[in-house]
Amino acid sequence: MSRNARTTGHPRSLLWLAALVYTAFVIYGSLVPLEFRALPWDQAVARFDAIPFLRLGIGSRADWVANLLLFIPLSFLWMGALSAGAGALRTALVMLALIPAAIALSVGIEFTQLFFPQRTVSQNDIYAETVGGVIGMLVWWGAGSRFVDWLQSWQRTHARAALAERLAWVYLAGVLVYNVLPLDLTISLVEIFHQWRDGKVNLVPFGRLPDDAAYALYEIATDALIWMPLALLWRLDGTRSAWRVWWMTFGTAILLEFMQLFVYSRVSDVTDLFTAAAGAALGVWIGGRLAARVAPASQMPAWSAWLPLLLAAGWMALLLFVFWYPFDFRTDGAFLRERLHHFLESVPFEAYYYGTEFRAATELLHKVLFFIPLGALLAWFVSHLRWTWRGYGTFLSLLLIAFTALVVVAGRLAQPEKNPDSMDILLQSLGGALGFVMIRIFFSRKTLAVQPVRRNAFSQDAERKMRRRYKSRDDE
Repeated sequence: MSRNARTTGHPRSLLWLAALVYTAFVIYGSLVPLEFRALPWDQAVARFDAIPFLRLGIGSRADWVANLLLFIPLSFLWMGALSAGAGALRTALVMLALIPAAIALSVGIEFTQLFFPQRTVSQNDIYAETVGGVIGMLVWWGAGSRFVDWLQSWQRTHARAALAERLAWVYLAGVLVYNVLPLDLTISLVEIFHQWRDGKVNLVPFGRLPDDAAYALYEIATDALIWMPLALLWRLDGTRSAWRVWWMTFGTAILLEFMQLFVYSRVSDVTDLFTAAAGAALGVWIGGRLAARVAPASQMPAWSAWLPLLLAAGWMALLLFVFWYPFDFRTDGAFLRERLHHFLESVPFEAYYYGTEFRAATELLHKVLFFIPLGALLAWFVSHLRWTWRGYGTFLSLLLIAFTALVVVAGRLAQPEKNPDSMDILLQSLGGALGFVMIRIFFSRKTLAVQPVRRNAFSQDAERKMRRRYKSRDDE
């Protein structure tokens, strides 16, 4: 590891925090929906001693890969928390200590799941989690120092271009993970042929949209919205042309759509390329507008300061339409009390447990992404305020985002077909806050491009004299 990485702003505290939070997430996620059933200790030990080793079909394969991937960040983060900045000997000792710790955690989780009947206990999970833990440690051994340098570079980044570039690649990693869910991977030509036979490969654009026009529009909008941030961030880099960014985003969509051929339960649909092209175009346009040099406030029309607030109000109305459609509300008191009681009694992320990993990720991504534009528009409005009012504007904007999320969830509670989770308000508020913070950061950072220096006649004459002087020295 470089000397600079060891002496300046080492992010070990951040690694400790991330390791502790992720460990809590692993344990909690392994026990959701937390429906505890008491079991005598002797009986639990006997059951655990007889847990089976399951044959991996195409469905079980997804669970196995998910458990493997779950422990890779866990051991990676703990390696960083315990050995970042240390020498090879200490890193090796930490690795030797973490291997039995990872095995013990995996065994402990599987044993605890015996008291939660909805969870499946098998030897496969223990093997997968152990392998994932070892992979995470090896990844840290090979790339830990570069990861620490990458974390430190965020602290030293003060230009929009560098920040946008880093955020783009982080977002691309998230899109990549989303596109390979639910992780039932296959390289078998027979299984790929079954995908084709079962209609999971669609080459007709817009041929498999829902019959309901509103649902069809919702699917098109969400698929396009996924690609918009990536193009926007690449355009904010300031070093790429609009066409290059569009082709980079569209080419990435083509690559990921091809990769979905090897995810058995996913559908490869050529329609996704059209929505990706539209989302990329929208991101390129917005990114180009943000990257452009902003005119002084004195040169802007008075109404333009209120434009982002009007757009934010329109986006709030769109959120209500998207999340409340088809508006089948029930207002009888007994139904509302029962729904509210279940909502308050349910544990966080319980609604995401019932279904596939892909479905859970899709719902989470949609709720976060749809609130990002609201936060961005409010941040745009706050940037037009006088600096003495920006603190109040920020507080009221975040309050408005949380209130909008609360209204959205309240409306979904009154609809029998909706199944809101107790974490939805937090997730949607987090999406709005993320959009707000990102735009505020971009407005506060230095400009992207270096403006060309205008030279007057005097400076040009001075430059010619300097050239003649250096030329005469060379001749001598």
